[in-house]
Formats: sequence, structure tokens, C-alpha cells
Amino acid sequence: MPLAACEKPRGNSPVDAYTSFSKAAQRGDYKTAYAALSQQTQKRLATRSKEASMASGGAIKDDPAALAFSGTTRPEPLTEVKLVHEEADRCVLAAAAGGIAEQVTMVREQEGWKVDLTENMGITKS
Repeated sequence: MPLAACEKPRGNSPVDAYTSFSKAAQRGDYKTAYAALSQQTQKRLATRSKEASMASGGAIKDDPAALAFSGTTRPEPLTEVKLVHEEADRCVLAAAAGGIAEQVTMVREQEGWKVDLTENMGITKS
């Protein structure tokens, strides 16, 4: 048990969690990248994936991770990630890669900080 206390949990900060997410997406590890998404983001992707599969008569596989990441270019390596604002279990990061800077919303869930894309997906928060 003393060894476990010495290990630093992965994704213990929003910056660490986003960096891990980005690295997984860069190397094409979509399963890991998908797991780094918030529960609400995963839920919405699962719904969209199921709808696409049903509409295609099964020609499109019901695979939310593939829906999220396949067909997109892999992201450039991050050049900077910093915390802009944190309030309770939500925060905003500034992330830069390939000369492009974006703001990213993160949410703290039971498993740690997760990337939340629901605002980009047209989901209204309650």
C-alpha cells in the first residue's frame, strides 16, 4: 500500500488530462481518447452513432469512438496548454497546436478530469 500512495494519479489536473487526451488522439488511440471524453459527450456520441447506423441500415457500424475520431486528421502536437478559468468541477483551458489556439472545456467526473465537447455539439446544459 505505501507504493500506491507514492504514485501520482493520471489526469489529476485538467492540463494533464487534456495533454493525455491529445497524445492519444495524435497516435490514433481512439479508444483511449474516447475514454477521456466526458460522460455527456460520450452519451451524445453514442446516440449519434446509433442513429447513423440505423439510418444506414447497418452499413455504418455503431461505433461512437470511430464517429468521434475517424475521418479527421490527427491533431498537431500541443505547444501549450494552460488553465484559463476554474470553477468547482468545470474549467476552461487554452490549448495551442499547429499555430491554432482553442479554448477547451473540462469537467471533473468521478474518474478525474474529462474533455467536454457538449457545447460544440449543440447540447444545452441544465
